[in-house]
Amino acid sequence: MPPNWFTQAVIGEVGLWELLEHPKPGGTLAQVTQALDLLHLYQGLLAPYDQDYPLVEARELIPPFDAPLIEYRDLPAFSMVALDRALSYQDEGLQYDQLFPEGDPPDRALAAANRAALRQRMPRNLRPELENILGNSGATAVRQYVQLLPLLMSMDRGHVLARDGEGQWYLGGVFASLPSDLDGEIKRFGRRIGKFTPGDNRAYAANRQFVYNFLMEQTGFPVTGERHTSAALFARRLMRRRENFIVKVMGHSDRTITTLTSLGSQGRLPRVEKTALVQTADCNKAGLQRISDGGFFVDPKRGVVLLRVRYVQHAYHPANVLEDRALSVASQEIVHPQSGEALGGLDVLGLSLDRVLVLQDIVRGEHTGTIVYRGLERLSSTSDPQTRLKFLSAWLAKHRHILADYSSEQFDRCLKVIYSYLEDPDQRAGMARYPEYYQELRDTLNEAKWAHRLRLLEKLVKNRTDAFGRQFKHVQILIILTHVVSQEGEDLAAKHPQQLDKLLTICAGYLKNPYLRRRYLSKDPRNTIEREVVGHHRLLTTLVERYHQVLEQR
Repeated sequence: MPPNWFTQAVIGEVGLWELLEHPKPGGTLAQVTQALDLLHLYQGLLAPYDQDYPLVEARELIPPFDAPLIEYRDLPAFSMVALDRALSYQDEGLQYDQLFPEGDPPDRALAAANRAALRQRMPRNLRPELENILGNSGATAVRQYVQLLPLLMSMDRGHVLARDGEGQWYLGGVFASLPSDLDGEIKRFGRRIGKFTPGDNRAYAANRQFVYNFLMEQTGFPVTGERHTSAALFARRLMRRRENFIVKVMGHSDRTITTLTSLGSQGRLPRVEKTALVQTADCNKAGLQRISDGGFFVDPKRGVVLLRVRYVQHAYHPANVLEDRALSVASQEIVHPQSGEALGGLDVLGLSLDRVLVLQDIVRGEHTGTIVYRGLERLSSTSDPQTRLKFLSAWLAKHRHILADYSSEQFDRCLKVIYSYLEDPDQRAGMARYPEYYQELRDTLNEAKWAHRLRLLEKLVKNRTDAFGRQFKHVQILIILTHVVSQEGEDLAAKHPQQLDKLLTICAGYLKNPYLRRRYLSKDPRNTIEREVVGHHRLLTTLVERYHQVLEQR
């Protein structure tokens, strides 16, 4: 090459580039994952990096993910599957052009057949470069894969890695189409979680987009193009088949390498991680010092680092207050551009930022970041009333899951900033010119308020403590739930039926509390506290039944 990145990286006890030049590279799937990670980071992100590189914004790596709006056709893109076994061409469940293990030294006939297969599928303008790389040599050894990777990243379809008969890794196929069966996956998943029922087209039409979004988000993507969709759904299929695998995908639009793997996975879903070039704008001074002292900057002047984010998936359950939360950040670490070592303990994504300060910048028209509005428009300014209203709506929708888990004090501080803008007499004239965006912001704010309130109730019922750790008695919880339903039920039924359904689910779950029923309801009350518990239990039961009927009638 020679490469100018990851020159100090070591896999096991062997240097990365020395390992990739080995004539018989074996190793465990974990070691192969580590080597491929660094190789793909080098070729997909670091090699094309320059001062004009379109960096990924940190918010783009925080779920829920935004659909990409811009294609960068001059940047690399690829999809790849690596299977921790030998291939059985007809039985793999995907279409690809087969390449044969050539042996060492390479079998001339097999090498010629592999070169011909590559030449046939390679874009015509890249064939001279292919000839220059291969000459009369073999094409499938790992050391050749390193050389061919820039060309493979210029092909529309994916490639396949696997083990040969001796257990060594090789390039087993090109021009691969990872099957998605999107229609079948959506319908099966929707029926499994209770959103679809056979023959009910109205329910299908009403819930299809929710199911589609949740299905994709669980595997690390928004609703997006074929390359990412196929990678996500094929990884799910491999998990069902209990394969040991790595699936990697990078698009022209996302500039992010997403890895889906059985390694470290939990349940029926692959582990998800993403790596991209981002700026460290949200890191504090101590964090920036750690990055600088350790040599973790890719570009110190622009504050650019290689950020790897790992995610945890959330199973769908209709009783969840945050019903649409499919994925959240589990960890984030910076990858050293020379040694490949990881630096953790930093918040590059800004998840711990005081969002009050961010909101203050937005309402003042001073915010410098960008956000995607309704999945169609990238906003980069809050200077005028129209974009400020749209920006606030998009920001609240993007961060709703985070805000919902705030304490009451934290959330109230955020509300105070937003209302200081919405109720400012000097801003009313500007907002009045855009009633549609003003009402959208009000609606989004109400949804965020109810998500936060319901999460507090959900935690209270589950833990019997509030955000300050104060313990609550059963009678106190019953009084709180009864008060909320009786005071808010009518308004919720009229304006927010989905939130009312969640509230009733929380209440119904608490009414079935085994200890509550055994301790207070299985016998006649003997004192004032027991009579209060029984009385509020009956009242709450009546309210829940009443509003369930209201929802059914609507």
